[in-house]
Amino acid sequence: MHTAAKQQYWSQHVESWQSSGLSQNAYCQEHDLKPNTFHYWKQKFTAPNKTPPPKPSSSLSAFVPLSINSAPLTTGGLTLRLPNGYELTGIEAEHLPTLARLLEVLL
Repeated sequence: MHTAAKQQYWSQHVESWQSSGLSQNAYCQEHDLKPNTFHYWKQKFTAPNKTPPPKPSSSLSAFVPLSINSAPLTTGGLTLRLPNGYELTGIEAEHLPTLARLLEVLL
């Protein structure tokens, strides 16, 4: 079955299910459909047309270079080197709580 024919086939089933008053499982059983496949197509037709938010990643490769022009970086303090090669330098003791919260979110 070609893509357009599949879309038409499943679109008709989703519309028919919505007006049937049956649960998804009951409708699938009655029409000899696989519930997982039905759910996939139902999501395609009923989900809003928007891009889903990006999935959080456990790797730090999503970091992008950042430069702050408001103050020069200091050479003192701690330096945090990330696995992807980026460095956070000039971390002072007063910023450690913020850094700890940032790392909790990222890791």
